[in-house]
Amino acid sequence: MKKFAVLFCLVVLSAALFAGTARAADNFDADITVVQALDMISFDPVGTSDLSNAYVTYEIYSRLFSFDAQLKPIKELCKDYKIVSDTEWHFTIWENVENHDGTILTADDVVYSLNRTKAGTAIGALFTPVREITKVDDYTISITTDGPYPSLNAALSHTATCIIPKHYSEKADADKDWSRPVGSGRYKFVSRMIGDNVKLERFDNYFNKDDIAKNKTLTFQIIPEGTNRTIAVETGKADLNLEFVANDYDRVIGHPDLKLWEGPSMTVWHLGMDNQAEWLSNKLVRQAVNFAIDHDACMQVGHNGKGEAFYNSATFAPQCLGAVNNPLDKYSYDPEKAQALMDEAGCPGFDTQIVVFRDEAERIATVIQAYLSVININVEIVKIENAVFASYIQDHKAPMFVTSWGCYWDPDMFLARRFSKAGIGGVNRVWYLNPDLDKLIVEGRSTFEEETRAGIYKKVQEFMAEEVPEVDLYASLIYGLSNTKLKGVSLSGERAYKLYNLHY
Repeated sequence: MKKFAVLFCLVVLSAALFAGTARAADNFDADITVVQALDMISFDPVGTSDLSNAYVTYEIYSRLFSFDAQLKPIKELCKDYKIVSDTEWHFTIWENVENHDGTILTADDVVYSLNRTKAGTAIGALFTPVREITKVDDYTISITTDGPYPSLNAALSHTATCIIPKHYSEKADADKDWSRPVGSGRYKFVSRMIGDNVKLERFDNYFNKDDIAKNKTLTFQIIPEGTNRTIAVETGKADLNLEFVANDYDRVIGHPDLKLWEGPSMTVWHLGMDNQAEWLSNKLVRQAVNFAIDHDACMQVGHNGKGEAFYNSATFAPQCLGAVNNPLDKYSYDPEKAQALMDEAGCPGFDTQIVVFRDEAERIATVIQAYLSVININVEIVKIENAVFASYIQDHKAPMFVTSWGCYWDPDMFLARRFSKAGIGGVNRVWYLNPDLDKLIVEGRSTFEEETRAGIYKKVQEFMAEEVPEVDLYASLIYGLSNTKLKGVSLSGERAYKLYNLHY
């Protein structure tokens, strides 16, 4: 019996030592490099909604809420909150939150940041329902709204709501220099080489000690061409490719040193149209464009057929609340129907441009170019830099464009921004305005009951199927490519995220 007890103790001790050795083997001081296609635009978070920008600013600044894999809000800087009434929310932040410059963040900084966000353009309509943002005490703020706003905590996870120390923000605005950002996030800024890389370093005084960064440095390397991003991981120059192109799928599957991460996407690839441009202001012509394009063919060239093609015109990814694949069962690939609609509109055809700023979009545009030629819409493809895309939209220089949109689960997070007056100058890139849609958007946010809201959003999609402000083509799958040794990789509905967990 004693021998058994001794043997049992040795086994338990060995197991404990093995577990300790396994834990000790984890390297939380590695230098991690991730590659993405596009450079960031600005460290000022209120200026852009661009994803390549957001995933850098997420690491530097804190937000009241971040999001989970389904892009639903989860608490970050907000330690607790309560809905006081249908029109008032209280948010309590962590105490003694240290900024990267050693100052302490308070409710004053939160109020200042969010009021600045409200006045900015990137978040657009998301803050339209917000009436007032005020301080309750040093660690509590109050947000009042014009009516029920069930999406408020989701809105507070948007990149434009990053909390920035008031003293730094005022100085950066006054100097028009945001080149050395200061926040309270998991990483401190180290350096940026425009067009090449951004380097960050772990902030050891991050307020949530249970969720601190698990790598020493995090570098975002910019590599525009898809296969070159794959090669960077193959050769060990990068640890993770955030934007793996499906065209390289066969190349990496089965590779002994590589791991391909895959998940469902909430990224919608679409053909945008300036609804104020000649001929495109006519909804019959826009309907014709939808019938003229084979969405499956676009997905094949854009993402090697990996994803889900659908016929929607309201930017609803399949996982969105109330999403419908083909509202009213209205559309299909039907060039004869497309031509009939062109004839009904009295449109003989016209010359136009499709603006793109990335490889996948250019491939999709080439297919669309061929399909639209059948109905005498003659397309020139124009490739530009991502940084000037917003100005092209603002100046009506993009009659058509191919790009993607990362959806939130809650449609109220994007509908008004994409298709109302509040989004003009922001992400209403199609210049679509319709008071009847505005009423449906307000109706959708006027209750906390999800089933009721889903029914309203079904009506929205049916309404937009007739209006066709844009042509939603498909939702691509989400991929990330890493070496087999990298730990902590996780995917959201947009791309790999929680980059602070990456380690060896």
